[in-house]
Amino acid sequence: MSDETRNDEPGERPVDPVTGAPSAPDWSLPTGDSSGWPAADSTPTLITPAETAPVAPRQTTVDPTLPPPVLPVAPSWSSPSTPVPGAPAYAPAPGAAPGQGTPPSSAPQYAVPRYGAPQGVGLPGVGGWGAVPQAPKPGVVPLRPLGLGEILDGAISYIRRDPKTVLGISAVISLVIALFQFVALAATSRSFAVGAAATTPADAFAGSLGSASATMVQYVVSAVLGVIATGLLTVVMGQAVLGRRVTASQAWERTKKRFWALLGLTLLISVTVGAMFGVGILLAVLVGWALSQASLGLGILVGVVIGLGVVAFVTWVYIRLLLAPVALILENAGVTQSMRRSWTLVQSSWWRTFGIYLLGSILAGIVSSVLAIPFALVGAVASIGSLENGQLPLTYTLATSLATLVSSTVVLPFTSGIVSLLYIDRRIRREALDIELARAAGLPG
Repeated sequence: MSDETRNDEPGERPVDPVTGAPSAPDWSLPTGDSSGWPAADSTPTLITPAETAPVAPRQTTVDPTLPPPVLPVAPSWSSPSTPVPGAPAYAPAPGAAPGQGTPPSSAPQYAVPRYGAPQGVGLPGVGGWGAVPQAPKPGVVPLRPLGLGEILDGAISYIRRDPKTVLGISAVISLVIALFQFVALAATSRSFAVGAAATTPADAFAGSLGSASATMVQYVVSAVLGVIATGLLTVVMGQAVLGRRVTASQAWERTKKRFWALLGLTLLISVTVGAMFGVGILLAVLVGWALSQASLGLGILVGVVIGLGVVAFVTWVYIRLLLAPVALILENAGVTQSMRRSWTLVQSSWWRTFGIYLLGSILAGIVSSVLAIPFALVGAVASIGSLENGQLPLTYTLATSLATLVSSTVVLPFTSGIVSLLYIDRRIRREALDIELARAAGLPG
């Protein structure tokens, strides 16, 4: 192409026939298909690439490989301030502060392919092909969605991490429970003996009343102490996840402020679940009895089916409310608010929560039985030939109480730790709590 035919030289641009001003350059592609290639019947057009000039790199004093300094802050266990009912949860981008994530749009999202390094090759440095990002673990569990093994291991690790505080709290509470159990067993045994040897109905009634009263007192005391243990051990686990230790007195300072709310929550859940179970079983018995008048087999079958349905429904409600005590302690929530929080957190993961809690309870029962067997054997051997008037020997009662003391000391923090970690796992999965916990632990990013 000669210089005489170029129209992009100064003074050679075409002019507008109306205004006489030079017309704007034509940035469109040559005539052809959408890919920029000319049509088959047109003459190929040579497009000269634009000239480029290298730009010198700018100097900077910031090392891009070093994260910005982050100071430790107090953890925030509070629930999201403006939750949207029914909206899917999404996690913010890695390193972003809570609430700065980008909600998913209605447009289809396409995953970016990830290319890993060949097997056996690992390049150091951030962003290297062989670099595998690891979740931070300032405490007993990594700050990411937890698996079954990590929940069980975390429930044991926080005991091993701070046995003085955890086992100390559990031992004191278990000791008080064992003492009341010893008194209740002794009173029950004596009441049975008095009832067996009683000559009048009044004496037999007095013995039975004494036995029932002692058992009731034991249950009430055990329930109240169990509430205290739940609050104390929840505080310890909340700090153990951040890699911090607390003393028993510090845990009590936090728990005593929420004691009455925690006690009311426990009573409300217990009464609600108990009433559902009692009414359901009564309905199953009445329906079965009514149908048995016509067919005994049909009445028994329907009664059993209704009873199993009641058990399943009550279990479903109990698991939905399982995380309420932890939410009440860590979020400083009210009684009804903590119940709603637990109901929401377990909503899309009922079977997983139920399975992990059931497995943990089975393991705790096995450990409790193993620890109690030696004491039971010693008590049984020491009590041979000492039964008198139907009264339990003192050695057997003492051995039973010691078994309760030892087994409860070990099992109580384990089961409490599982419930606390289930709560943390659900909040990480639904609300990206791991980012907030990492910031509270003083981790970079």
